[in-house]
Amino acid sequence: MRFWTEKRILLGMVLLYVLVFGTVTALRHYNFQTQTWDLAAFVQTFWNTTQGRIMFNNIEQASNHLGVHWTPWLFVLIPGYFLFATPYYLLFIQTLALAAGAFPLYFLALRVLQKKNLALLITAGYLLYPSLHWVNTFDFHEISFLVPLLLAAFYFLDAERWWLGGLFLTLSASVREDAIPAVLFIGIFFLARKKWKIGIITSVLALIYLILVLKIFIPSLAGGELFRFDRYYNLGATPGEAIKNVLTDPALVAKTVFTLPKIKYLLVLFAPVAFLPFFSGNAFLLLIPGLAENLLTYFPLQFSGTYQYDSLLIPGIFIATIYGLKKIIEKWPSKEKLVKWILITAMAIGFFARSPVSPITFPFQLFKSNPTWETYRKLVQIVPDNASVAAPTNLIPHLSNREHSYMLGKEKIIPDVVIIDGADSFGFDTFENFQKYADNYINSGIYNVTIIDDRYAIMIKKGLK
Repeated sequence: MRFWTEKRILLGMVLLYVLVFGTVTALRHYNFQTQTWDLAAFVQTFWNTTQGRIMFNNIEQASNHLGVHWTPWLFVLIPGYFLFATPYYLLFIQTLALAAGAFPLYFLALRVLQKKNLALLITAGYLLYPSLHWVNTFDFHEISFLVPLLLAAFYFLDAERWWLGGLFLTLSASVREDAIPAVLFIGIFFLARKKWKIGIITSVLALIYLILVLKIFIPSLAGGELFRFDRYYNLGATPGEAIKNVLTDPALVAKTVFTLPKIKYLLVLFAPVAFLPFFSGNAFLLLIPGLAENLLTYFPLQFSGTYQYDSLLIPGIFIATIYGLKKIIEKWPSKEKLVKWILITAMAIGFFARSPVSPITFPFQLFKSNPTWETYRKLVQIVPDNASVAAPTNLIPHLSNREHSYMLGKEKIIPDVVIIDGADSFGFDTFENFQKYADNYINSGIYNVTIIDDRYAIMIKKGLK
């Protein structure tokens, strides 16, 4: 009977998470807080795929999304978009997936710690973890699905349910190219535990797949360029040179990693779990790919703790938290209660200090309205369904169920409809360049121009029906 009580607590926590983040993410989109690169690119990719143009969009650098990120996982989500062709589907399925990560984490913690109260505590810490909340609220990203998939893979492998573990490892590797090293290091972890067969199979297959993706799959669709390597030019001009420098120049690595912003980032990651991963022994291996990706770059958003980039770290952090807690309790059994209260305190402070949905920072403004949002709603409704369109970044996610949809200044054709917000010059180097851009369209003579409140302009090609 007690077990069912704890299962109800677990289910209640998960449902509460879904309710909070399902509401917040839906309201963010409804009130034009989502953006071109982090939602509209996926919306158009999904919509084009349902129309037979597989993984194509006009927004990213490569016209095929698989040339920017190798993400076969998205095909798993495509059937749902046939049924619910709306950005809200992507936002909700992401929330549901992140919430579902609580289940394998709970059962892993229960298996390792052998105490239901500690398993529930770890799971509560996951659902309260600020970095998870930022991943969830910042639009939509395929890498977020790595969190539940990798947690499930690890649980099944630890339970020696090899086929299910293999299935979830395969799904994890399909999420994105930078998820493959996370799978590789699961293999290395099991090698460290002397589970030779699963360790060798996982490591070798992950390494082969990574080489194929980086050397053949992505370059064949991207014109030969790895778009994200420019964030690591501080290490070398090419990926090979960067790897060589990392392995042979410890001073360069130290100079890159040991900066004040990155030290703060490490505090952001580990303080809410009371630094338990540092006591986890071999389980800390699982953090190496994510820490390397985010600490070796000079791109500040990757070590800010407020974007999708922590998705690669979250599964390893909580697996390592479980093993760290186990080691401390085994070494100092009399300190279990104290350690538990330290963890509860760390979780609470982390949530209140950094979560975007804590009582201190909760976005109550999303439940209200304002004139800009109401005007945007009217502008979106004016655009014909089949028209090509260029618009500000926060409008494009609402206008991307079409073949041609562009953020202002990035259009590759002369669009049928242009929407301009005179107070939003995002994407332009200077306001003067933005003004010249707007004037060129307004004075072109090919549009019927409507000005609203001396701020907004909607331009529709003459003769467009």
